[in-house]
Amino acid sequence: MSAFLIRLFAWLERFCIATRNLGFTNALRLLVLQRSRALPRSTSIRIRAFGRYVHYRGASDFGVMSHFFRPGYRIRDLPDNPIRYIVDAGANIGDETLRFRYFHPQAKIISLEPATENFRLLSLNVSGDLAIFPVQKGLWPRDCRLRVFQAAASNEAFRVEEVDGDPLPGDVQAISIPSILREFSIPEIDILKLDIEGAEYYVFDESCRQWVDKVKVFIFECPDSDHPGAAFRIFEAVGKHHFNCFIQGENLILIRRDLPWALETMLFFDR
Repeated sequence: MSAFLIRLFAWLERFCIATRNLGFTNALRLLVLQRSRALPRSTSIRIRAFGRYVHYRGASDFGVMSHFFRPGYRIRDLPDNPIRYIVDAGANIGDETLRFRYFHPQAKIISLEPATENFRLLSLNVSGDLAIFPVQKGLWPRDCRLRVFQAAASNEAFRVEEVDGDPLPGDVQAISIPSILREFSIPEIDILKLDIEGAEYYVFDESCRQWVDKVKVFIFECPDSDHPGAAFRIFEAVGKHHFNCFIQGENLILIRRDLPWALETMLFFDR
């Protein structure tokens, strides 16, 4: 089979998924117009399953919006053992936060995003949902001040580093997992999603021992391209707590073995 046909079939698969999830017109906008840079820098689409508009920055957010036309997943919980508390660290504009809300309508969700413009759209996209708490802070092993910088042209490439001295515009406060548990009055975290561009290496230092047993599911991309050794640190930290590990797309998903929950792969937003 020629390379052209392989690319064509892959595009058709994405278009079919996008049409089912977003509708024909929105699928066309995302997969045709956006690739041609024909969309305005600030735009929105209505996602039927979510019952709301999602605001994004045209072609520059194509990577984020691609989550809506690629095979996805959910953590299948049970009515008598539901997912109640979710932390979305590195929430960007809120695409995964909204996916979590769709599958877990009763959950309390804390969404962390340090980059100012990303946070503005995150707040807009989750507005009106009183059980989603957007927070402009970066996840870190201790509460301190962080400097936010863009490591590449992508809106998904913001990183943070701990700083002292005089603050600069754009600096944000850090927040640790213990502080999240305390400030939002949650006893544990059912799902901790991490997309923090290598900061995982610092979050899973020795101090993580005080909270790692309070997390039931970890979701993260392999962060070693952002900070070498970060993935191994995560596995070292959680190893003795008996998790099953799954690969789903670009994510590694760890589910505690004593839970009756399961990973479910899905193409469409069907509960």
